[in-house]
Amino acid sequence: MDYFQLKYGLFADAPDLVETIPGLGKLQQSCPGYVEKAEEIQKISRKFAREEILPRTLNIDKECDKNPEYVDWDLWRVANRDKMSVAFLPENLGGLGANSLGILAMMEELCSACMPSSMNIILNNFGLACAMYENHSGITMSIIKEMVESQCQEKPLFWAWAITEPSAGTDVEDEKAMATMKPSCLAEKVAGGYKLNGTKCFITNGSLANYVVTTICLDPSNPVESMATFLVPSSSKGFSVGRVERKCGLKASQTAELNFKDVFVPEENLWAPPGEGMKHTKEVLSTTRGFVGTMSLGIARGALERCIQFAHQKKIKDHRLIDEEWVQIAIADMTKDIMAVRATCMNFALALDTYHVGQLFEKQPMKTALKIIPQKFWLSDTLISIMNKPGVGESGTKMKNEIITDDVIDKFIMEGSAVKLAGSDLAMNITSRVLDIVGLEGLSHRYGIEKCFRDAKITQIFEGTNQVNRLELFSSTVGGLMS
Repeated sequence: MDYFQLKYGLFADAPDLVETIPGLGKLQQSCPGYVEKAEEIQKISRKFAREEILPRTLNIDKECDKNPEYVDWDLWRVANRDKMSVAFLPENLGGLGANSLGILAMMEELCSACMPSSMNIILNNFGLACAMYENHSGITMSIIKEMVESQCQEKPLFWAWAITEPSAGTDVEDEKAMATMKPSCLAEKVAGGYKLNGTKCFITNGSLANYVVTTICLDPSNPVESMATFLVPSSSKGFSVGRVERKCGLKASQTAELNFKDVFVPEENLWAPPGEGMKHTKEVLSTTRGFVGTMSLGIARGALERCIQFAHQKKIKDHRLIDEEWVQIAIADMTKDIMAVRATCMNFALALDTYHVGQLFEKQPMKTALKIIPQKFWLSDTLISIMNKPGVGESGTKMKNEIITDDVIDKFIMEGSAVKLAGSDLAMNITSRVLDIVGLEGLSHRYGIEKCFRDAKITQIFEGTNQVNRLELFSSTVGGLMS
């Protein structure tokens, strides 16, 4: 990493959130605490990315190339110490109290150093997100308690979201495509719960997960109307991990095949009943697609920063590569594109905090309760027992449904698709252009540029292929006017 000499990007002073998104200045005047919290998270994240992730990233990539199940547990322990894995939790519940603006700023910073290593940290918040979309109070608090206890005890707690099947990839994310799909997994109603059989594939964190949230249908001839969502502990009898994939990119983020053989799921672990599984999937996608777009922005930024550092030092005859005007024009062009996509991502973050999941901790009486009730009681078995009583737990679901309505979900599916497209296409475009500038030396592993290129390609494929996201965007905008 000796070629990082310029005080630029990851090596620049932080926070610079308002400097890079000047429109936040107006918000800072009216809601100073909100912006200050996001800036605090950005500062923490940049320091962590620079000092902890960046020095390790190339070695991690090499080790994962030899063994796809390799994990740098030292990096995980440092991230756990700094509460990165519970960043979204309010401070009174043991987290960092990050708002969505701060979370997306964190994603950009960490992923500019290494997206797959960052995914091992960021995606630990994913199980909480899935639970909050169901938002049964008892379930949500049980998960928060386990997250906090695991963080304090330095115990890994990983989650996986299993939707992709061998016979249905992005189809499982689209209602029209699901109507004609042939499911590889089936659920069967049995006494006291459900029995799951089949295979899921290309599941991020699948081989590490302590818990798997999976969507499976009960009727193969009617998958949309019978789709349900289940919580499956990886310790469940009949559950096993199959092949861990060797991928061209995102190597530090494990992707695995998951097998279900007569896996029993009790009624209390049914998170979305038959017919509601597709809605739960859409609720999750309405945020995660925007997250993927922001992480992709981080890849693009990291590639450009490496290019600038290289061009600053590369000597050609009597001058540096960066002194050539064609290089300056290319860098300016890429900087312009990054600025535009960053603004799109941060607009998405502000919208999440205004209309979507960010409101769940802000709505009364939750907001006041978080201020006056001590953490010890929030995480007590007594409170969780109360929240699991009939009528009490469902109050959380009711509150969630008042905030995250069907219209909000549809709106954010559209916005998220746009952010995902913008970010992933940007990452692919910029990593390709950077390689053009750096030339053959860019193919050397030691600069990390070819790794950025490999990582970027996968962002156009997962969380719904970019083709499907384009169709979703068209359908949500112009398509509705055509009928």
